Amino acid sequence: MGSYDAELRGSWDRIDCHDGGALQIPLPHPLEWHVRYAGADQKSLVAVSNIDAGELPSSRAIEAACRQRRDGRYALSFTLLNRSEEDVFIAMAGDMIAFSGGTASPEEAVRRVLHRYTAWVKLFERRQSELLGIHAQKGLLGELMFLKNVIEEGRPMLDSLAGWAGPDGADQDFFYDNGWHEVKAVGAAAAAVSISSVEQLDHPMEGELVVFRIDACVPQHNNAVTLYQMVSALEKMTVSIPSAAETLLLKLAAAGYVHREEYDQQHFFVSAQQHYAVTENFPRMRRAGLPREVVNISYQLDLPSLAPWEK
Repeated sequence: MGSYDAELRGSWDRIDCHDGGALQIPLPHPLEWHVRYAGADQKSLVAVSNIDAGELPSSRAIEAACRQRRDGRYALSFTLLNRSEEDVFIAMAGDMIAFSGGTASPEEAVRRVLHRYTAWVKLFERRQSELLGIHAQKGLLGELMFLKNVIEEGRPMLDSLAGWAGPDGADQDFFYDNGWHEVKAVGAAAAAVSISSVEQLDHPMEGELVVFRIDACVPQHNNAVTLYQMVSALEKMTVSIPSAAETLLLKLAAAGYVHREEYDQQHFFVSAQQHYAVTENFPRMRRAGLPREVVNISYQLDLPSLAPWEK
């Protein structure tokens, strides 16, 4: 799905925020899209069609409504209530336009807009306001690359997404019928990997430790990728399954990610990935082996020493 962030910002900038005017966005889309100001500095996105969307839920950040116009058509509007959420609101607006584009009918387009809006309402309630730092971006990129590999290997889309458990607070990042998977991102020259808790590798089932070698790089580097590009690739894979697209959006939000163009600036290079079988004799901390007075512990594993367990 393409990004409409810049076009939307430019459209709002061309309107006097005090005169209540509106501007239609010329798009090849089943719905007629407008931007306007509902009040001073209150950005609003409007989709016009012959479809009555009924009553819509609003949130602390967005007021949503569907009203019939004088010409008999319906205006589906989303108005920003909190200026501090402007960047995310614009990302939401562009995402709803992109997600509902390419559909065969206005009815399907409105259904997709509402589906996406519902997901964004949940996202607004749980999201982080600041961008992820480079270290966190690398970690999330590793998880998304693993998820993409799982999907491309043939696991059903919804099953693949449901197994991504890290954003939901699980101790391991992924759970599938073949075991659990803990994903880590380290630099190409790193000799050790950090384990942030006892529980990360302490599970009664056998699993695996997956290590991605990821470094920041210049955009011109061969095979350079941004977090934004990786998310966009996964969005394209889920776009035909609305429930999968919503699940992806909410999982990303829980991980602290909102799809913003700023994430398309920092490039990364993935030089390798390594898989280690976490079996009974794998070197790790076990809860059962710690004094009960020890509440938590983090530690590092020497990667060259893990060669006997590498798959």
